[in-house]
Order: sequence, then C-alpha cells, then structure tokens
Amino acid sequence: MKNIRIYLLITLAALVSTFAQAQDPLFSQFYNNPVYYNPGAVGLTPGLRARFTVRDQWPQLPADLRNYTFSMDMAERNIPGSGGLGLVVMSDNAGAGYLKTSTVGLSSAVRVALQDNMVTQVGIMTSFVQKRINWDNLVFTDQLNPVYGNIYETSFEIPTAGNVVYPDFSVGGIFRFTESSNTFSAIQGTFGLAVHHLFRPNESFIGLTSPLPRKLAITGDLIFEIDGDSDGLYFQRGTKKNTFKFNPGFIYESQADFKTYSVGVNILKSAIYSGVWFRNRTSELAKSNDLIFMLGINAPFTGQTRMKINYTYDFILTEIRTATGCSHEISITIELDDFNMFSGGNNRRGGGFGFSTRNRRSMEELQCCPF
Repeated sequence: MKNIRIYLLITLAALVSTFAQAQDPLFSQFYNNPVYYNPGAVGLTPGLRARFTVRDQWPQLPADLRNYTFSMDMAERNIPGSGGLGLVVMSDNAGAGYLKTSTVGLSSAVRVALQDNMVTQVGIMTSFVQKRINWDNLVFTDQLNPVYGNIYETSFEIPTAGNVVYPDFSVGGIFRFTESSNTFSAIQGTFGLAVHHLFRPNESFIGLTSPLPRKLAITGDLIFEIDGDSDGLYFQRGTKKNTFKFNPGFIYESQADFKTYSVGVNILKSAIYSGVWFRNRTSELAKSNDLIFMLGINAPFTGQTRMKINYTYDFILTEIRTATGCSHEISITIELDDFNMFSGGNNRRGGGFGFSTRNRRSMEELQCCPF
C-alpha cells in the first residue's frame, strides 16, 4: 500500500506540473491582485499601492507549488486622461525544481470620467516571461516499475533547451461607480473584464508548437458602507471605530478547458477583515470545490497611509484533500493615498515625484477608497 500511495502521489505531482504549463496561477485573494488580473485597474484609486502575495498550493504534496507575486500601481490625475502605471513581478513554481515561471509585466491605463460618480479605465500590460524546466528531475512513465517505483533509465531524448522566453500581452477594462442611499452612507461598484495572452505565445520546450491558451477574467464587486462619516458619495479613507463595509463579489476565469468561478463576501468592521468564499467549476453552488476563509487587519499609519494584511485558507471539499492538504495564501498591501508621480497644483516647481499637499483632490474626479 505504501508503494501504491507513493506512486499515486508521483502521478498527481506530474499532473500538477502538466496543468501548470497550460494554466495561469489563480489566487483566492483576487481582490488583492487587481493589477495581475486586469491592467485596466492600474491607478483606479488615488496614490500608490504596493502588494506582495505568497500562495502555497497543496502543501502536503512532495513538491514545491509556491507562488510569489509583487505588484505595484501608481495613479496620476494631473495628466488629462491618464490612469496610471503598474508593475507585476511573479515567480511560480510547479514542483521541486521541475518547472519555474518568471514574469515581469508593465502596464498602463487611460481614464475616462463619465460623470462625477462614474469612471471607466482601459489598460494594457506587456510582459516578458521565462519558463525553465529541469529535465533531470522529471520522471517518465518508462522509468517506473509497478512494485519498486523509479528504477529504470528513460528512453526519452532530453532536449538541449532548458528554458523558453517570450513576450506576452493582456488588455482589460474597468467600470466603477459610487452612489449613496438612505440606508448606506456610500455604495461603490466595480466591474472588470480582461483578456490575457492575446497573441498566444509559443511555450514549447522541444521545438513544437504549443500556444498558450487565452484567458478571460471577469470580476465584479459591490461595497456597502454603513455609519461612515463620509461626505457625499465618497468613502472615508480611515478605519474609524464606526466603519462597517460589506463587500460581496465574484470572479470568473476561463482558459482552454479550465473554467472556474468564485463568489463570496468580505466584511470590514473597524480594522478587522473577515470573509468567506466558494470556488467551483460547475454552476451548482452545492458542489463547490473549495470553501475559502479570509481573515485580515487594516493597520493605518496616518490618515492617508496604511498597511493591510490578509490571510486565506482554502479548505478543499473533495477527497483529494487527504493527499494534497489545503492551500494557504497571505497578502501584504501598503497604501499611500496622496502619492503623485508628478506633483501638481500646489507644487510650484512644476513636477517631480512626491506627495500632494492637498488632503482632498478635486471632487470632479471619482475618488473612492477600495475595500
């Protein structure tokens, strides 16, 4: 039985490696990875935001399936039509030295204010991707003995190329609005659509044609703020004791034959985040694959700067959980609301990086603090 279990784990790890070559990484905290999912989200909210995410996928497998992602975006309101600039740096592992994908992406967005409380942005991301594979660590089927495991030499002729490098392009759009009502001090809605791998780059290691499938990502969420001392349609930026935000949302991802969606809700009470989400590959919510729990904290440094730390635990609802374990994800976000790429207005020197001296930017622009 022990040999059978080891063989099954090896087979499962091989399947995971194959999956990783054809599918993009997914995140439970997609709401904390907006630049990765949609280049149109760059500069959607004022200031600078830096995010670092670590995801440990299926930790009980005898393989390294960790993902490390850093992203940053900066808004610029002093240039007409400018949304901002963004950066994504990612390292994704599929097995202990089997396959490693490194990505560096730069994105920019244009911004069109439809009304005082409505805005849309369209962005594009240009990425450079390197995939490296260690052929010596791979186990092929002709090496396996049903009783003793990996004891044979493979007849597979190992290619000389150990890595592939290619450019990649993604586009996306975002629509955001804010409203107020008698029940809520403010309501904010954000909806986005993005298409990744527009030109389907070839990622084959052995000289064949293996185009990367395009990915469609559709996101949406609503934020309801209660008892906030906000003025008009604009969310308060701090985390006062009476702050309460209710944030239902969803994400749908489709890439080749892999389709998944997540629905759930996050809550912010004072400075504490909590949330529960369902991830599924069918339209029947009762047959969900994962139940995701989120817990976090919003720690303000000043009224305009803060750090957010969020942790999610993906509880797998299927029998695969006994072999893979449940996934963990942690994100750290630093927000600087008043950071400008090019200071304007009160800056008499006429430009340069820095912080705006204005506590409130023009009310003609849509200014909404995210969840």
